[in-house]
Amino acid sequence: MKKTGWKFLILPVLLGYSTFITAQDVTIERSYSYFGIRAGYMEIDNLEDGGSANIGFTSGYRFDDPFAIEFSLDYHTSEFSEVNRSTYAIQASLLVYLAPITARVQPYVLGGGGYYLSGYDYWTDGGYRRTDFTSHKFGSHLGGGIDFWPTPDVSLTVDVRYLFLREGTPQDAVLDINGNVDGILATIGAKFRF
Repeated sequence: MKKTGWKFLILPVLLGYSTFITAQDVTIERSYSYFGIRAGYMEIDNLEDGGSANIGFTSGYRFDDPFAIEFSLDYHTSEFSEVNRSTYAIQASLLVYLAPITARVQPYVLGGGGYYLSGYDYWTDGGYRRTDFTSHKFGSHLGGGIDFWPTPDVSLTVDVRYLFLREGTPQDAVLDINGNVDGILATIGAKFRF
C-alpha cells in the first residue's frame, strides 16, 4: 500500500516539473488596427471666416515601427463673404512615428493625399439661391501629431495638418480666394485598437 501511494505522489510532481522545463517565453500578438473619432477646427488661408468646426472618423493600421497608414473621412462647413461652404474630405495618410510602438507618448509626422467634395450656397443679386455648384478635387496634406496611450488599447490624439487644395469656386460669389482653399486643420480625438 505504501508503494502505491508514493507512485501517485511522484507523478504530479514530475508533471509539474516538466511544464517548467518545457515552458517558453510567449509573445502575445497585438492587433495594430484602430478606429478613431475626432473633432477640430479648420481655417482657410486668406479668408476672414473665423474658422469652422470639423468632425471626422479615422481608421488605420500600424505596420510596425515606425510606419502606419490611415484613412479618414471629415466633414466641415465654413461661412465667408456671404458664402456657405460644406466639404467632405476623404484622406489617405502615411504616418511615420518617432517613438517605439510600446511608448505611451508617440509623436509622428504625416503626409498624404485626399479627395475633396465641396458644395457652395451663396447670395445673388436676385436673393438667396441654393446652388448646384460643387467641386470635386484632389489635394495633398502635411502635418504631425501626438498619440497619448494611457491604456494599451485607447489613445488620445492631437493632430495638425496643412491642406494644399485648389478647387473650383463660384466666381460670382467667391472672388477673393480665386480657387485657393489651402488651410490648416487641427483636431483632437481618440483611437481605439481592435
